[in-house]
Amino acid sequence: MKNYILSLILFLFCITTFSSCNDDSLFSNNAKTVNGVTTVSGIRAGGLERALFIRLTFVTHLVINDTIDSRDFKTMRDEMPNLSVLDLSNATIAAYNGYEGSGGTMVYRYAANAIPEYAFYNPLTSTANNTLVDLKLPNSIKTIKDFAFNRCNGLKGTLVIPSSVKDTIGKSAFGFCENLTGLTLSPAKLIGESAFQGCVNLTGDISILDSTVQIKPWAFANCEIINSFSISSTVNTIGTSCFNDCGALFNVNSASVSYSSVDGVLFNKDQSTLVQFPKSKTGSYTIPSTVGTIGNYSFANCTGLTSVIIPSNTSTIEDYAFSGCSGLSGAFLISSGITSIGTSVFDDCVNISSFNIAPTNTSYGFSDGVLTDLTFFTVKRCITSKSGAYILAPEITSIENSAFSNCSNLTSITLPESLFNIGQRAFYNCSGLTSFIVKMTNIKDFSCSASSFEGINFENCTLQVPVGKIANYQTAIGWKEFYNIVEN
Repeated sequence: MKNYILSLILFLFCITTFSSCNDDSLFSNNAKTVNGVTTVSGIRAGGLERALFIRLTFVTHLVINDTIDSRDFKTMRDEMPNLSVLDLSNATIAAYNGYEGSGGTMVYRYAANAIPEYAFYNPLTSTANNTLVDLKLPNSIKTIKDFAFNRCNGLKGTLVIPSSVKDTIGKSAFGFCENLTGLTLSPAKLIGESAFQGCVNLTGDISILDSTVQIKPWAFANCEIINSFSISSTVNTIGTSCFNDCGALFNVNSASVSYSSVDGVLFNKDQSTLVQFPKSKTGSYTIPSTVGTIGNYSFANCTGLTSVIIPSNTSTIEDYAFSGCSGLSGAFLISSGITSIGTSVFDDCVNISSFNIAPTNTSYGFSDGVLTDLTFFTVKRCITSKSGAYILAPEITSIENSAFSNCSNLTSITLPESLFNIGQRAFYNCSGLTSFIVKMTNIKDFSCSASSFEGINFENCTLQVPVGKIANYQTAIGWKEFYNIVEN
């Protein structure tokens, strides 16, 4: 007991000494703290933990002027809970091979001159360091690896990517850093998938610089309040939904051979494809007559869009093109040239009351509140105001993803024997259904998952199945969720 008390006293003495001392050379000649700023120099890569020792939990402002590697980032991420300011301007990052780095067993080889994978995001716990507020990156790095600062919500102000970063800004490198307010990009060749997705407070004008060649999907998605994007002539690939849910106006360098912009709207070079419509634009919009394809997610979540006029030569509306456009109201015109409408194009367009099909369009039909693909015998979309009962035509073979989602006033649905596919979330939130009638006698190869029926009140909705098929439905994925299964 005496030894325990003496050990405790000694430990408290050490802590008190540290807390009252500005110069911590008592513990290490490689780390000194002056006026709350801890400066580390003269260490070997992987030596940060030893240099700071018991001070790890007390350091709030850290400056590193020497070589570090992925092990040191793990130390900063996991063992320095009060670190809020990090200055790596003069640090050098060395390569490291092993499982003691920031990626644990997920990564073995870490590159030199690169912010390592998972630098401040722990892949084992799916948690980020949220105490880090101010960050200065090394001026010597060439790459920022995947998930380096993913979900570091403490980061504030303007993030400056050093001009030395000419290779890659990795996947989700700064994804969902919700408190960043400004961004200065480097001429990185590649901006990774979701690199800045969910940085909802980013604002101002962002320039994508010369030398940037590729921007991966979702790179700037959900960055709603950015004012504008200037896109350099070197960019030749912009991924799907890269700017989804962005308010920014687009200005493409006229020398670009891949893209163009008109009135803030982003197109491919010859304006045959509309790539992205800014969320900040409101009212009615007339799509240029050059446009043959309305791209994936191109108008998604543009809630201020009240109507859209599609030219007769437009042939394709790609997946999710108008999803979430809650401002669209009245009849939506399907022009004469449209021959292909992708999946979930009209998800959550809750105020569309009907679809007006051009008389010369033989690809689509609208009847009794439901848009149907006449070529592939597929239910595309039911208007959300549809109420009462609906019986699918006997030739229908497929129900598309989300086709009846949020049709909460539907009370009964009848599916034909010919049906062989029900899409994901097809009946999502059809909470008013009391009768679900199916004619299919063989469900062995029926493509259906539990999400198809998510939101149905299984206690109040009776599933009526063909005679002799109750046992089949009681064990089938999705169907077995219904409490009451009877023969029809």
